[in-house]
Amino acid sequence: MKRDILNEIVARNRPALELKKQELPFDRLAAIAAEAPERASFTEAFRGSGIHVIAELKKASPSKGMIRENLEVPVLAHALKDAGAAALSVLTEPFYFKGGLENLRLAAETVSLPLLRKDFIFDPYQILEAKANGASAVLLIAAMLNADEFRRLLDFAHQCGLAVLGEAHTESELELAASADLVGVNARDLKTFSTSLERSAELIAKLKDCGKPVVAESAVRTREDIGMLHDAGATGFLIGETLMRAADPGAKLKELLPCC
Repeated sequence: MKRDILNEIVARNRPALELKKQELPFDRLAAIAAEAPERASFTEAFRGSGIHVIAELKKASPSKGMIRENLEVPVLAHALKDAGAAALSVLTEPFYFKGGLENLRLAAETVSLPLLRKDFIFDPYQILEAKANGASAVLLIAAMLNADEFRRLLDFAHQCGLAVLGEAHTESELELAASADLVGVNARDLKTFSTSLERSAELIAKLKDCGKPVVAESAVRTREDIGMLHDAGATGFLIGETLMRAADPGAKLKELLPCC
């Protein structure tokens, strides 16, 4: 039987989150989040029909293991900003991706770019954590939330002043994901972690009339990949592993971006 990695990750993180709530109760965290400085708008960074890259700071993944052992967040954040990233995505999941909120906080202290908290969000507490640590937006994954949960978290994020990137990886998830501020199409099957850019392009094409920025996520490795997904209708591109495996992530991003 294949591992259902998505549900495995969520199950591992639920008890850890309950411990956090005991250490820092919801009301206290809400007060901290309310005092957090405003960040640059995540949504505004993706207006227009050009190429807008969300460069992801990621140390590891369940499917690929260690990707970049020495994740120098300030150095990487500066390099990717200077190379033309429209925004940064910061992996904060600790058990499978070796991330943490401290990386989000470091990125917020280093650059003024909009920041996405990339994690498996299932509780309003996590949205408060994102706000308190410098995020401009959070990710909501349609595959792990029912419609009521998704909309409740979407509304709460908006109350906190955060944008939401809704993520789909199947046709049945598109409508729910597209209720967010931006809609992401993940080339990765979140149950098996296999990828298919062709499937991603087919789903992106179905969103051409959604009226919202469409972000292609995962498995983007070349300028040709970006061109193919852009032709399908994507204007945003979330790129992580390709950049994090590069000796010089900033130079790699410049290589991926169109020359004009």
